[in-house]
Amino acid sequence: MTATGDSVHIVKEVGAPVDRVYRAFVDPEQLVRWMHPDQFQGISAENDPRVGGRGELRHSENGVEVGGFDWEYLEVVENSRLVMDWQFRGFGQAPGGRRSRMTIELRAIEPGRTEVSLTHDRLGEAPPGGHLGVNTGWTQALDSLARYVTSQGEE
Repeated sequence: MTATGDSVHIVKEVGAPVDRVYRAFVDPEQLVRWMHPDQFQGISAENDPRVGGRGELRHSENGVEVGGFDWEYLEVVENSRLVMDWQFRGFGQAPGGRRSRMTIELRAIEPGRTEVSLTHDRLGEAPPGGHLGVNTGWTQALDSLARYVTSQGEE
């Protein structure tokens, strides 16, 4: 993990093949199940994974909607790379506010194991929770992703 300037970079190894991990990032039914920090729950997701396509994810905490994210795809390479224009929503932020960039890169490191590289940059001065909050949130979300995709292989 690195958090420097206006960027957070995290690399996580997960015990699932690249195609399963990729689907977890692009299928709204899967996104809502894992893409959130520990204290939140996903409540709804929409996603159109193509260049120019948009997506959004909403979260709740203790049953109360607290915000989430929305994005537009800038680059989509199936099973390999997603680049998105990204915005945090809620937490006192107005729609149309500061947008950042999220890059997800997937790499098979051996059969059934994938390296996930997440870079969230152009964060600006103070995203929700500051840069350490962003790092903590994405670290927790990637841990949740690892648990989720591993459990999908057991079904």
